[in-house]
Amino acid sequence: MKKLIIYLLLSFGFVIMILPFAWMLVTSFKLPSEVQEWPPKWHSKNFFTHREVKVNVKLGAVKTVKGISLSEALSFTSSTNEVNNVLNIVVDDDPFYRGTLFIDTKNFDYIEFADVNAFKNWLNNVDNFANFSTETPEKFFEEVFLYYKSGPTPYFQRLNYYSNLAKRIDGALQGIKLIERFIDRRIKDENERERFREFLKIKGEEIQNVKEELSKYKSGKYLILTDEEIENIYKTLNKLNLNYDGENELLNVYNSKVVNVFDDEITKVKFYLDTINYFKNIQTKKIDKPIIAKSISKSEKIKLLKEELKKFEDVQLLSKVISEYGYENLPENFSKSIDTFIKEKYNISSSQLIDLKSLTVTFKNVLINNKIDYKQILSKGSLDTLLDYADLKLLSSSTYRIFKSKLETYSHINNLHALVKDLIVYSDYLDQVRRVYNNSLNAWKIVEAPSFVKAVRVKNGEVIEVELEGVSPIYLSDNSIKKVSLSFSFGETLANIFQNYVDAWRSAPFGRYYFNTVLVATVTTILEIILASMAAYAFSWMNFPGRNFIFGLFLATMMVPGEVLLVPNFITISKFGWIDTYYALIVPWIVSVFAIFLMRQHFLALPKELFDAAKIDGCSHWKFLWQIVVPLSKPVIITGALLKFVGSWNAFLWVLIVTNSDKFRTLPVGLQNFSSDVGTLYNQLMAAATFSILPVIILFLLTQKYFIRGIARTGLK
Repeated sequence: MKKLIIYLLLSFGFVIMILPFAWMLVTSFKLPSEVQEWPPKWHSKNFFTHREVKVNVKLGAVKTVKGISLSEALSFTSSTNEVNNVLNIVVDDDPFYRGTLFIDTKNFDYIEFADVNAFKNWLNNVDNFANFSTETPEKFFEEVFLYYKSGPTPYFQRLNYYSNLAKRIDGALQGIKLIERFIDRRIKDENERERFREFLKIKGEEIQNVKEELSKYKSGKYLILTDEEIENIYKTLNKLNLNYDGENELLNVYNSKVVNVFDDEITKVKFYLDTINYFKNIQTKKIDKPIIAKSISKSEKIKLLKEELKKFEDVQLLSKVISEYGYENLPENFSKSIDTFIKEKYNISSSQLIDLKSLTVTFKNVLINNKIDYKQILSKGSLDTLLDYADLKLLSSSTYRIFKSKLETYSHINNLHALVKDLIVYSDYLDQVRRVYNNSLNAWKIVEAPSFVKAVRVKNGEVIEVELEGVSPIYLSDNSIKKVSLSFSFGETLANIFQNYVDAWRSAPFGRYYFNTVLVATVTTILEIILASMAAYAFSWMNFPGRNFIFGLFLATMMVPGEVLLVPNFITISKFGWIDTYYALIVPWIVSVFAIFLMRQHFLALPKELFDAAKIDGCSHWKFLWQIVVPLSKPVIITGALLKFVGSWNAFLWVLIVTNSDKFRTLPVGLQNFSSDVGTLYNQLMAAATFSILPVIILFLLTQKYFIRGIARTGLK
């Protein structure tokens, strides 16, 4: 029974000790949204072969910034404003990187393009459309939806809409109270005064009731009001009959402060409802298939990229870059090659090139915004031709005038206009390379899809791009795509489980951190064991004046907290010029009083007869230490080495203080990369922590028998 209790206590202690590590391990496999779930779970969606992902369709054919790469962002300002025929589906859930994607589009309503004449006839019967482009039906619908529902600050954003509407209603109620105060003074007819006062009282109560009825739309399931809610709001507002059938001196004030407030809102809401109803009515076709796409391997993406690059006209410089650097980071390498080519061709400095590139981007944006086809002009003539044309079209543009004045400051450069033309041409070429590169590396293979779906891409697991052909994406954006399904093979599930480890490793130079940690821990441990062995031998086997006193002083230093020594040690290291070097990480820690104490206690337990026998054979202290004492002290030496190695491996504060760059930083400091002012990526942090401590755990398991034996023997004498 006694043994059972002991075993139970030991088992309980083991569970308590292992629980934090187990939780760290489980967290390292979790998706971002699962990390702070309550109640906490001991599993993750990553372990399953099927997953539902919440999404939000981006209304209108607009560029989606979420999920773009750095190279795409670089080309954002200089790319043309051509509308991509792409349906953007934004992931409002945890990102995904592989699997088979299923978008249930079957039986969705759509139409290729709206009939322009029918659209114009409809516009003739609609008010309030002047603020929107009527160039094409698709452009009109896009702008309407962006304004009302999907723009940066949509009109029907729930909280803002209710707040603004409530303020306007309160303003109308205040207007009624204001008018009531002036009735007796301004309206001369007594009967009219009483009639109008009673009318205002009734309408005030009706407006107050409407406000209370509308308050239920302040909160709801979605951030944006649904079409059904907007319809109900319209009915609620429209049932108010605020028109007064009489005439008096305050009627104009009443109409201005009360009636017009509601009429304006009713007109706006009605316009949206009319537009959405017409938009739905013209979609007379049904989609016959779902969209199913499968992730492809990197080699398949490179193969696709090669095929796309063959379509480029001028591939000489691009081919040179590919042969030298390969396809990895192609846009960045191509950009560097263009810079080198331009600098050598025109004999300009790097700073001049940077300034001229910035100037060129400004010029291109002005041309694009003013719808000037600079590509066609440059293909037939020089930059002078383009500038002459721009002088006629952009006389009122201050940005263009600034560009011209800045360009003149570089007039000393030979062939300046040819240089600027090359910069424009090559920047367009680079944009094409970036676009093709990113589209290829984000491509998924279509398994099944409607005939008008040309390509499917997933960007960083956060945006699904469905490229369409012959159908405007605006006609698919109103369909209720709220979720997409993902299924995974066994290999893909395994990759999902360890995705956090891959992301964590790539988020910082952990290869360098590992090298630094192993180097510092190994060198520090070896040097400490050598020095501690010699010191321990001196304090245990050699007799010299003040031996015990000096050893006592050594032990006394263990009473000084390490934090107290940080500042003096840092000052010393600074004086030596060792900041941000391996010397600062190694030299201060190659002597350990604890290691000396540990080894001395063990050395004292060795028989004195060994030294006497060795001395008779002519053995010196040095030889006796390394040939007899050290081999007999293997357990305690391994124990001291293990403790030092672990301590050096886990060192954080000192490394943080004396290093300024990743070149010399170690793993514990590297874990800081996952924490910032906006929060902490706990799943990746736990993954990084796991692969950081794994070598230490393995080392302990391999040396635990020596560790236990060494600790046990240090108490013997």
